[in-house]
Amino acid sequence: MKKEYVTFVKDFKTVPQGKEIEITIRDLTPGPRKYDAKIVKAVVSDDSAKYPEGDVLWLRSPTGVLNAKPWAIQIKKEVKGYLNLPPYSVLMRT
Repeated sequence: MKKEYVTFVKDFKTVPQGKEIEITIRDLTPGPRKYDAKIVKAVVSDDSAKYPEGDVLWLRSPTGVLNAKPWAIQIKKEVKGYLNLPPYSVLMRT
């Protein structure tokens, strides 16, 4: 079963697709770990067919507006530490 995650981005159109990026995601799995955040290196796409083995990624704006269509995310590895960026600047780095 695919896992579901959510991330917050400033502009849905500027999310880099098809290349590895560092991104902060929150786990949407029900239970005591719901909303746990982690930083991962992953590849994302607005076309879920590109990563059939991947998971579901929901995008929200900084004010919480949900993008109507879920994206696909293929997590390569978890990154320890923090992103050294101002809040909602880019929210992901390449």
